[in-house]
Amino acid sequence: MIAPSPLAGPTVLIRADATASMGTGHVMRCLSVAEALAERGATPLFAAVDLPPALARRLDTAGFAVALLPGPASGPGDLAGLAAEMVHRGARAVILDGYHFTDAYRAGLAARMATQGAPVMAFDDGPGTRPLHAGLIVNPGAAVDQAAYRAANPDAVLALGPAYAPLRAEFRRARGQALPLLEQRRRLLLTFGGTDPAGLTLPCLKRLAPALPEGVGMDVVVGGSNPNTDCIRTAGESFPNTVVHVETPRMADLMRDAGLALSAAGGTLGELACLAVPILLVVVADNQASSAGAVAASAKARVIDARGMDKAEAAERITAATLALWADSDARAALSHRIADGQSVDGMGAVRIASALLDMAQASAGQA
Repeated sequence: MIAPSPLAGPTVLIRADATASMGTGHVMRCLSVAEALAERGATPLFAAVDLPPALARRLDTAGFAVALLPGPASGPGDLAGLAAEMVHRGARAVILDGYHFTDAYRAGLAARMATQGAPVMAFDDGPGTRPLHAGLIVNPGAAVDQAAYRAANPDAVLALGPAYAPLRAEFRRARGQALPLLEQRRRLLLTFGGTDPAGLTLPCLKRLAPALPEGVGMDVVVGGSNPNTDCIRTAGESFPNTVVHVETPRMADLMRDAGLALSAAGGTLGELACLAVPILLVVVADNQASSAGAVAASAKARVIDARGMDKAEAAERITAATLALWADSDARAALSHRIADGQSVDGMGAVRIASALLDMAQASAGQA
């Protein structure tokens, strides 16, 4: 148990966006940290230029308010609006998460926060070779070059590696319970992220559902902002072995029941690793390649690189690999054992991040 922060009730602004092309991962991992911050008495406030209504409702249901900023994202109006919110709310720290924030935006935010004696934390998934203008840098990837981050950001506190994978509180709770034996898990989990920018959910569902062995069911998870949600739901209703979950609050429970997960190689990887789920990862974006390559090299997951394929070709390859892996119970058991080996993703990453940020905010406040 981590003791509550002695800094009582600070407001922390969380600047992140979500769109159909960008996906929802930036906002969702920030939600994990927001939960941990709230547990320590802080008041997280999301600030966004682009946020789908379904995701805004998800944040509201979780108890977090959202301040809408003037666009375009990363533009002067965005930065001025965020700075105004910082002053108005008396924010003691800012979290920045997104690839679309320019160097000028990051530097400008850091300068404004410095005048308030408040730190900036940046999530990053890159190679670590560029300045991020942040006092705390978090990259939970499995293959992170600490030397590169240190060279580009010599004064930053670095929180690197899977121990900092930001998982929501539901995963911490699920990890504290005994997991079902792998042979008892007769569900396949299919998830390509909140918006599924590659559009693979529907073609994979249509191919996999009729081909699964008797007695095996499939859970398909999509976000409410997925543009194909209605088609996916309709397709799922055609197969009695398939359940489509839209904006589910029970992701950890679905993973606990999964004998195999078919997932995009994004933030979901940490969630699956926490619950020792055998994984077939699909790389659909360049920023996913490094982490996916690391887990493939260590034989902790099977990986398909779908970049450059059309949807039909990708869906055929994914379906064939999924069915073959499901049929090989020994291979799935080995993947489950390896992905959990060493417990590098223990569900406490968001708590560690929140603690580091609040400690930094407290120190900055003491120096002001």
